[in-house]
Amino acid sequence: MAAFFRFWTRQAEARPFATVAATEACLSACGDLLAQTIGMHIDFGSSPKSSETTDGYDLWRTSRFVLFATCVSPIGVRWHRFLDKRFPIRSQNTWAKRKSEQKQAARQVGKRLLCDLLLYEPSMYFIFFGSMALLEGGGLEDARYRISTLLLPTYLTGLTISPIIQSVNFAFVPLIYRVPFGSCFDLFWDSYLSWVNNEKLAMIGEADQSRGSDADSGVQRSEMIPLDQLRK
Repeated sequence: MAAFFRFWTRQAEARPFATVAATEACLSACGDLLAQTIGMHIDFGSSPKSSETTDGYDLWRTSRFVLFATCVSPIGVRWHRFLDKRFPIRSQNTWAKRKSEQKQAARQVGKRLLCDLLLYEPSMYFIFFGSMALLEGGGLEDARYRISTLLLPTYLTGLTISPIIQSVNFAFVPLIYRVPFGSCFDLFWDSYLSWVNNEKLAMIGEADQSRGSDADSGVQRSEMIPLDQLRK
């Protein structure tokens, strides 16, 4: 493990974008396969799967997830570089030094965290749900529907865990390791995103259809009332 860590560090220093992209691709693939594995064994109440998806893994779905993660990984690298320059901390070892330096570091970490939570994360969710809709063959209407339906609940769910992880990331982790550090936790978050984009979307669609059918039947029943009254 130590040898692999040293190898990864050398590659990240020499080829940061390619190394992070490969790392993100592997972790996102694992996250989606984990989500599919859970979906095979747990019924979330969505419509029955076709034999094509129940008999094995949907590798096209995984490939879409990997493609997205690989393409946006350079954005993550540049984002962390921007935060590092915009809100610099004198040293990652500042926490063991004077209180004045600790306060300065805490303020900078807080600024980084606010920017990340208010700007970066919502933007990534917007791109994610829009991209998934287009990669799956949907149009702009499908992309708008996913964004309007799934973005806010997913973002609010992320706020329950992301601040803790990113606070540690910004405060203690060197810049070169920040994207993969977050991605290690994102392995489980990617599973959740994959589930939201597939299972939860199907559940919401079924709920909308059932409400529509109930409304149609209600209209039909209301139209029958005058006819009955006329017969009387």
